[in-house]
Amino acid sequence: MRAPAAPILAVALALATAGCHSTAVEVVQSLATTDLACPQSKVQVKPTGEKGTYQADGCGKKATYVCAGWDNYNQAPVCEPAQ
Repeated sequence: MRAPAAPILAVALALATAGCHSTAVEVVQSLATTDLACPQSKVQVKPTGEKGTYQADGCGKKATYVCAGWDNYNQAPVCEPAQ
């Protein structure tokens, strides 16, 4: 007996797109690498407790970022340094 194609296609599509989304922590880590002039492997990111706000620490420096909204083109949260 042959399996229906639709469920198999849906699973394949879900697996193919699963790795395409960036998390807020990944976006903040990438931004902080440049902003703090610190290698990505040394940048630690954690939520601050305020919704959408993250603290990045690395190479003796700190920065706070706010993530709000979604960038459909890049499939990632929109994050910016806190003012």
